[in-house]
Amino acid sequence: MEDFSINEMQEMQRDLQEKYKEKWELIGPETGKNKLLWMVGEIGEVIC
Repeated sequence: MEDFSINEMQEMQRDLQEKYKEKWELIGPETGKNKLLWMVGEIGEVIC
């Protein structure tokens, strides 16, 4: 990929969220903390 911009990445994420809206939970402030905690846990596993 030559130029993959943040805007393109966000558009892809919006498309995927729409496609899988029945399977995935919505991204928002109420779920953001859970996703952040999950990410920290994953990083901790990589470090070990």
